[in-house]
Amino acid sequence: MPLSVQSEEVNFSSVEQVISLAEKHLSAYIGVSILDTATNQQWDYKGDERVPLTSTFKTLACAKLLFDVDQERILPSNSVVIVENDLVTYSPVTEKYVGKTMTLYEACSATMLTSDNTAANKVLEVIGGPSEVTKFVGEVGDDITRLDRFETELNEGKPGDLRDTTTPNTMSHTLKSLLFGSVLSEESRAQLMEWMVDNQVTGNLLRPVLPQGWKIGDRSGAGGYGSRSITAVVWSENRAPLIISIYIAQTEASFDDRNQAITRIGKAIFTVLEDTH
Repeated sequence: MPLSVQSEEVNFSSVEQVISLAEKHLSAYIGVSILDTATNQQWDYKGDERVPLTSTFKTLACAKLLFDVDQERILPSNSVVIVENDLVTYSPVTEKYVGKTMTLYEACSATMLTSDNTAANKVLEVIGGPSEVTKFVGEVGDDITRLDRFETELNEGKPGDLRDTTTPNTMSHTLKSLLFGSVLSEESRAQLMEWMVDNQVTGNLLRPVLPQGWKIGDRSGAGGYGSRSITAVVWSENRAPLIISIYIAQTEASFDDRNQAITRIGKAIFTVLEDTH
């Protein structure tokens, strides 16, 4: 279906060309989904093919924690203890908390702002494990996304492995439900968006090419077999929020080359959207 942004049909043929060229350049699979939250219309490129979640799962895990707070199952001020044996690769915040405690909101903040893997595992433990993320998104209509493992094993990204996967289209719709639907309380929706807006590790992806005056909240991921991804919400004073999901997989291209591909795709998307402003 062609994407119609606020009653104005948008032609994404130029975006498709950029994605296709990037696929060839990287020898990769690339899936892209763009969802208009105002009209629920979408445009996608291979948007229904399964891709590794990598760290894009962290938004879902923290949404589940916020849901549990809304349901009064847990308190955000509850704390978790960080011990040496908890630490896994890439834990820039929690490595400073060994022998100390973090509140659940501090754990989600570290998870969402810095992609701290140990903090993410602590969040998963509190909400009941990876399977509870799968169950949670299933209850909001997502029967595709599944989380099976903890950090860092979930980033394996082995082709054909259904574990720890989603599709670009599915992720876009699930994020719409979590950020703009009635699944979470207004306060929890605002908190989830704030964490995405304050993200500190995506400065070299979509943010450099974001049109002036636009705002963005995002969450990126990376893993084995060349997996690289970003999920983002973008909006402006005159644009209802759009959700963009970009997933790269099955490539031997360098990390920098994958990042540059995401930036080029993002720039192509924003150019089209600005032209239809």
